[in-house]
Amino acid sequence: MKISALIAEFNPFHRGHKLLVDSMKQESDGVIAVMSGNFVQRGECAVFEKSERAIAAVKNGVDLVLELPSVYALSSAEGFAKGGVQTLLSCGVVNDLWFGSECGDIEKLSRCADVLKEETPFFCEKLSKNLKKGLSFPAARQKALEEIIPDGNILSEPNNILAVEYIKEIKKSEADIIPRTITRMGSGYNNTDTNNEIISASGIRKLLSEGETAEGHMLYDYAGSPVFMSDFDVIVAARLKAISKEELCLLPDCNEEIASRLKEASSFNTFDEIVSAAICKRYTQSRLRRILCNMITGNSFKEVPAPTYIRLLAFNEKGGEILKEMKSTASLPIASRGAVLKNDEIFNFECRCTDIYNLVCGENGGMEFDRTVTVM
Repeated sequence: MKISALIAEFNPFHRGHKLLVDSMKQESDGVIAVMSGNFVQRGECAVFEKSERAIAAVKNGVDLVLELPSVYALSSAEGFAKGGVQTLLSCGVVNDLWFGSECGDIEKLSRCADVLKEETPFFCEKLSKNLKKGLSFPAARQKALEEIIPDGNILSEPNNILAVEYIKEIKKSEADIIPRTITRMGSGYNNTDTNNEIISASGIRKLLSEGETAEGHMLYDYAGSPVFMSDFDVIVAARLKAISKEELCLLPDCNEEIASRLKEASSFNTFDEIVSAAICKRYTQSRLRRILCNMITGNSFKEVPAPTYIRLLAFNEKGGEILKEMKSTASLPIASRGAVLKNDEIFNFECRCTDIYNLVCGENGGMEFDRTVTVM
């Protein structure tokens, strides 16, 4: 079988996702998605619980949904890509990785990935100089890249950034996986305009947060009410008031300056107010939001670890055939039950993430150990 894959959040699943999956199915025998759990890479909670989002994906053409553990989902673009690509590589069946990008040009993306992978002294010098000027890391890296190749300007777009990181990780891992991109259609990643035929996940979440209907855009009738970071206001504010600056510095992607800024912002009582008070030119909003999410979930991984398991969330009949093949090709254990992972550090962090998420949903803890795989 020819198996195609994508790394996604489906937060929630929308028409743009459907276009990508449909394109993949035209050129493959099966589609695997590695999907983030109850917290996502922009530094916020998922709008719907991960099992529901996995079911929505299978209902709309994905054959097998695997989990991207929260240690990767709550990481930078580089960490997010590392977790996704290495999980797919460990399956032993994936032929190509598909992703949307603003530029839609695999050659441009690949050239950027080559420069970032090599990290030549010249590039590192330019990057360091830009950071000393007070630029954020993404802006400093883009500017350094532009001084080496003209294509560097594509890193101003979020999907291009992730695409480059996917390709870079494939090259670093020497994975026998072919990267493929299609031009992102409809509203941009951060565009909340709700007037387009294909609106972004951000636009859908905006509608939901305002109590509006997103019928026709989500392509699935989700159970339960949508969840937003405002639901975590008390948890975030209480934890930030109690935690020390030294403890903050131990969190992934945090440093002494960020810790100081967050502690100064601890007089505020909502997630958005805290982020707004702490943000500056040097540190992106997403980075601050991820640090706060890692704070309330107790992320103790200072460095991004390598995957230790493959977690199943949902699959259909074709997905079952893929799983049958994976049993002889996978380089990591395939887990359908949480109990078999009880001694795994990455899974234990996942349990904390789910328990915190469920706290605002009025659900009891311990769900990860009882979670069942959805077979459709």
